[in-house]
Amino acid sequence: MKADTDYAKRELLIKAAKEEFMEKGYNKASLRNICAKAGMTTGALYFFFENKEDLYEEIVGGPRKELAELIKRHMEEDKESANNVTVFDDMFLDHSEEADMFVECIYKNYDSFILMLSKGKEGELEKWTDYFVKLIEKTSTDMMMEIPTFKADPFMTHWVSHTIVDSFIHVMLHESKEAEAKKQIRKILNFIVKGWASVVLNDK
Repeated sequence: MKADTDYAKRELLIKAAKEEFMEKGYNKASLRNICAKAGMTTGALYFFFENKEDLYEEIVGGPRKELAELIKRHMEEDKESANNVTVFDDMFLDHSEEADMFVECIYKNYDSFILMLSKGKEGELEKWTDYFVKLIEKTSTDMMMEIPTFKADPFMTHWVSHTIVDSFIHVMLHESKEAEAKKQIRKILNFIVKGWASVVLNDK
């Protein structure tokens, strides 16, 4: 019974914190206001969370990790099948299914990602943009090394990885509807991947 009560209180604090962060941004958010919205004392908040940063991380950390694990899992699957690739055919280059998976993961936690991207801690956008660029760059390089006779271009791999992350951020910040985001991300991702393939295949 107490565990259920504690869980309910914790969820109320998280909900109130998300509202406060979204309204005022991380830096101006007040723990006192969060507690007032949740109908609790600051002592109750410190029972569940160490500080404002800990509470904030509870909101954005889980969704961010879930997206990272999805990317890693997808690229590992591509890596396993890459050693059978002899040509970059339309099926190999079509990333519509993957685009939908990534969008669904993001929009399931849309408020958390928007908070991190536009109302989070100072420097966080740059920090996590760099994290996801490096993640995609590394997993893409690992995958491409499995393709027979294919030589990766580090410059192009980095540029493509950055372009993908920047494109996702742009869509997230400008499109709140999941269905429309899927439509745009499919086109963007397929355009980038097919363009990248055209460059590397014709590179002399």
